[in-house]
Amino acid sequence: MKTVAFKTFGCRLNQYDTETVRTLLEREGGWNSVPGSEGPRVFVVNTCSVTAQADASARKAIRRIHREHPDSRIVVTGCYAQRAPGELAELPGVSLVVGAADRARVAAKLNEIIARPGSAEVEIAVSPVSEAKIFLDVPISEMMEHSRAYVKVQEGCNQSCSFCIVPQTRGRSRSRTPDSVLAQVRELITAGYAEIVLTGVHIGDYGLDLEAGRRQLTSLIEAILELPGLQRLRLSSIEPASISDGLIELMATRERFARHFHIPFQSGSNAVLARMRRGYRVEEFRDLVEEIAGRIPECGIGCDVICGFPGESDGDFQQTFDCLEDLPITYLHPFSYSPRPGSESEAFIDQVPGPVKKRRVTALKRLMQGKNRDFRERHRGRVLPVLLENGRRGGESLISGWSDNYLKVELGSGSAESRIADVRITDLTTDGLQGVLAGSRPATVAGWTD
Repeated sequence: MKTVAFKTFGCRLNQYDTETVRTLLEREGGWNSVPGSEGPRVFVVNTCSVTAQADASARKAIRRIHREHPDSRIVVTGCYAQRAPGELAELPGVSLVVGAADRARVAAKLNEIIARPGSAEVEIAVSPVSEAKIFLDVPISEMMEHSRAYVKVQEGCNQSCSFCIVPQTRGRSRSRTPDSVLAQVRELITAGYAEIVLTGVHIGDYGLDLEAGRRQLTSLIEAILELPGLQRLRLSSIEPASISDGLIELMATRERFARHFHIPFQSGSNAVLARMRRGYRVEEFRDLVEEIAGRIPECGIGCDVICGFPGESDGDFQQTFDCLEDLPITYLHPFSYSPRPGSESEAFIDQVPGPVKKRRVTALKRLMQGKNRDFRERHRGRVLPVLLENGRRGGESLISGWSDNYLKVELGSGSAESRIADVRITDLTTDGLQGVLAGSRPATVAGWTD
C-alpha cells in the first residue's frame, strides 16, 4: 500500500503547505496518509530555515526517521529544501528534495521514484524560486488537525529585511483569488471546522498583485465574516504597516473575528530597526499597539523579537526591554539572531557573542512571564469563548482549548465536541487558565461530553 506520513517544522504557513502536499499526494498520486508510528512507505519532512537551529532540527529528524524506519523513503520540502537542496540530499534515507516552485509536481515525482525500488539515487526537484510566479491553488477541504483549519491566502514577500531569506526561499508576493479563498472557507465550515486561520508569508500584501478592483485583505476578511456558519476567524502574523484602521475596526466590532494580533516587532531600537531594514520606527509601533489595546479590550497581542542582531549594543537592547515593558504586549517570542546564508546581515560586522544573545533572550522571557501572568489574572471569573479540543496528558484524556484572545484554557478530564463554548475562568495554570463550562460546577467537567 502507498502510505505516507508527515513531519512539519516552523510556522502555521508550513502547516498549510504540508496539507497542500498531503492533498496532492492523496488526490493525484493515490497515497494514503497514516501516522508515522505505522512505518509508512514514505515520510514527507517539511522544513523551516528561519534559524540555524531550525536547519539542525530538520536534519536531526531526518536522521531519526531513517534510523527508526530504514525501509521508508524520505521526501524533503520547505524553505531549507529550497535554500540548500544539496545538503539535504546527502542525508541518509532521502530520496527526493522538492522546492517551492516544484511542489505541484510532488505526486508525479514521488511515483516515479517508487517505480525504481532498487535505485539509491536522490532526485533534486528544485527550480529557481523566481519561477514561482502564480499562487499554487490546491482545493483543501479536510485537514489533519480536527478543530481549526488554516487557509493560505498569500505566498512570498517583496520586502528586503537584511536578516531574512524568505524572498529567496518562497519568491515574490502572489495572492490567491478571493473567490477561491471564499470557496475553501465555505467547504471547511461545512466540514465542521470551528476556527478558520488566515495565513501567508506577508498577509498584509494580500491582493496587491491581483487585477484592478480585486479585494485586498480587509475586504476579504469582511466577506469571510459574512459567510453563514462561520464560528471564528483568526489572523496569523501580520506586519505593523499592514494593520489599518479598517482592520482594527473590524476586529473591534465583529464578534466572530478573534481579538488577537501577532505582530513582528524585532527591536525597540530605531538604529537596529534601520540596520534590519524593517521600514518603521519604534514610535510608530508603540502608537499602533496602544491604539489596538485602546480600541479592542483585552486583545491578545504577541510579538517576535530578535536578540543580538549585529551591532546591537546593551543600550539598544535596553530600549527594546523598556518598550516591551511599557506596552500592553500579552506574549512574546524572543529568539537569538542567527546569520542566514545569503542574507545581507550575514556579512555584517560586530556580531554579538552567543552568551550575550542568550542572556537577552532570557531577560525578555522573564519580563513576559510577569506580563502574561498579569494578563491572565485579569480574566479570573470572566467568561471567554473557547474552542474546545480533545487532547491527552500522560494516559488521561483532557479537554482544553484557546480563547479568542489567545489564552490557553484547560477544562479538566473528559472529551468534547469541537466547537466554540462559553467557559468561565476559575483559576490560573502554569502558563494558561483553568475553567469550566459556563453554568457548570467544576465537579461536573470531568467526564463531560456533548
